[in-house]
Amino acid sequence: MTSAVLGVDLGGTKVRVAIAGPDGAILAEQEEPTARGAAKAIVAQVARSMAGLCAAAGVAPGDVLAAGLAVPVAIDPRSGRSWSTHNVPGFAGLDVGESFERGLGLPVVLDNDGNLAALGEGRAGAAVGVDDFVVIVIGTGIGSGIVAGGRLVRGAHGGGGEIAFLPLGTDPWDARSRARGAFEAAVAGPAITARADAALRANAALRADDALRAGSTLPPAARLADIAEAAAGGDPLASRLLDEEARLIAMGITAVAAVVDPQLVILSGGVGVVPGLLGRVRAHVATLAERPPTIVTGLLGARAPLVGAIEIALERARGADPRTGR
Repeated sequence: MTSAVLGVDLGGTKVRVAIAGPDGAILAEQEEPTARGAAKAIVAQVARSMAGLCAAAGVAPGDVLAAGLAVPVAIDPRSGRSWSTHNVPGFAGLDVGESFERGLGLPVVLDNDGNLAALGEGRAGAAVGVDDFVVIVIGTGIGSGIVAGGRLVRGAHGGGGEIAFLPLGTDPWDARSRARGAFEAAVAGPAITARADAALRANAALRADDALRAGSTLPPAARLADIAEAAAGGDPLASRLLDEEARLIAMGITAVAAVVDPQLVILSGGVGVVPGLLGRVRAHVATLAERPPTIVTGLLGARAPLVGAIEIALERARGADPRTGR
């Protein structure tokens, strides 16, 4: 092994780190909860992971030529500084790339996780050969990567694809919605769990002869995966909650489709790939959109941003500009 790169997918609740060879093949990978606290704690966590993965893969640390980072924040392309950092508040206002370069001792290139999910699916996933598509990543937060005419749409301030701030799902004028984004406040993982808990409390108070009273199997603090499993087993309350999530996602897809008219929409992230969701989303979009795009789950699953991060690290190691490929 003469060279390798580091790929990092930094999320609000977990971080995936991988060492990949010069062909992009992953040699070693790990996932763990994201460190709490200031940015330096997360940088130190990634540095420890890199050291452990190098040892596991038999790669000398000096042979790691570059690092690519997928981050759940918007990066201003002019200043390099981050904004929309509620999922990782320790990075607010920082030059994230510079922080990681100092901590890792490597050239670092980074991009929004939605953009890198789109890059991953476009290079090695469901969007190979497609020039106009959108990847929607739903997990602890929500974001997207928009590819139009074969190029990522980043926008003037790096906010292209920041669909968390669509004024849908909750009151966009509410201070909490304005900080997090109204659409994210309605659709992302924490909102799903909150709705399920509220529904369970209301369900317990229903009359014994009510159709929904017949023993929901949902556990407290249910995630969408729990809800989908219960819905598949015939739980009517879970089915109602799963359909509510699908309707909200369909509204977001329809709003994006009205602006960029993609051929393909790819659902990704821990929430986006949950079984049982896709068919419901398709059905609701079909009733809302004049010309519905094809909607699929990503072939790379929740690992799409990591694959994209490895790709931009390889481009940096080869001396190409990861944003232009030249």
